Amino acid sequence: MQSKDFREMEMEKKQKTRRLYMQMALIAVALILVRLFLISRDMIPHWGYRLVVVGVYVLAWYIFLETFYKRWKAINYPGERDPIDRFLHRLYRNKLATFGMFIVLSLIVLAIFAPEIAIYPKTYSSAWKDFALLPPSLEHPFGTVSSGEDLFSLICYGSQISLSLGIGVELVVAVIGITLGVISGYYGGFIDKIINYFTDVIMSFPFLVLVIVLVGALRANPSLNEQIIDFGKSVGLDAHLLMVFLALSIFGWPGVFRQVRGQVLSIKERDYVAAAKVVGASRTSILFRHIAINTLGPVIVVLTIGIAGVILTEAGLSFLGFGADITTPSWGRLLSEGNSFVTQGKYIYLAVFPGMALFLTILGFTTLGDGIRDAIDPRLKL
Repeated sequence: MQSKDFREMEMEKKQKTRRLYMQMALIAVALILVRLFLISRDMIPHWGYRLVVVGVYVLAWYIFLETFYKRWKAINYPGERDPIDRFLHRLYRNKLATFGMFIVLSLIVLAIFAPEIAIYPKTYSSAWKDFALLPPSLEHPFGTVSSGEDLFSLICYGSQISLSLGIGVELVVAVIGITLGVISGYYGGFIDKIINYFTDVIMSFPFLVLVIVLVGALRANPSLNEQIIDFGKSVGLDAHLLMVFLALSIFGWPGVFRQVRGQVLSIKERDYVAAAKVVGASRTSILFRHIAINTLGPVIVVLTIGIAGVILTEAGLSFLGFGADITTPSWGRLLSEGNSFVTQGKYIYLAVFPGMALFLTILGFTTLGDGIRDAIDPRLKL
């Protein structure tokens, strides 16, 4: 009787959870449609009004997520602290990590609403040449660059490049690193030796040198370079940044691989993995449902800090001329342009503001990654 009551309670909980997911999915779709069709420069020409609308929209998302979390918690963890609550409690205890999370969330909002937050549009006009190298003012809070473009607006658009590149590369790196790490750690033997040997070869070379060599090789091959440029135009991406994306993805996975492999070597000896084998679970199920998913905690930390590394590497490559095209508002390219005027005191803002944007972004992701590492560590006491 008690077993029947328990099954009925579990079925009711699943139905309520499924209903909640459907309701929240509809609300999320509605909010996304509002962003796509109602919040734009064309719909709201005045910059100040756009900032107010963006603020209200972000607040609406916060209320939505908070409501969703409270209802989900009431269904699945009534009267007790759930894992998310314990994680957030640990994270908020680390003030530096909380500050880093604030920076990262601010960067995400800036990247999503860059066209609305930027004072001037992204489309360049030759008439802007008359406003070249103006110092910071009310019309141009960060001044203007040599082409006459507003530096504040360029930094806003550059946040899209940095964030999309950082997250995109780390997603590819995560797929490669987790897959190879799980296979290598679980099977061991000859497969483990081959993958480890290949990893050691990649890690024996300086990372930045490898990336520069690959990007240079892609640019030096006329036919391949033309194909990448055509593909970049078809999807609306800077071809040079696409080359950087490929290079960072190809050489960036060994760190995640090492982390996952070490976790798998420990996890595959656990009792619940042995129990899964006894009850006849398939090898695929064991690999991904029982082993891979339990390596995600440390991997999330590595990937969060890795985003900062990707953003910094892209900025360095663009500064050296191996990254973004001259028409692309990358923070590294803006720093490179500002470097030409760094000896002239009145133009120091050209290097200070892009440098501060890059510095705060790296600080935010690094401190957040450290905070997540401490929050998911089971040895910490609440």
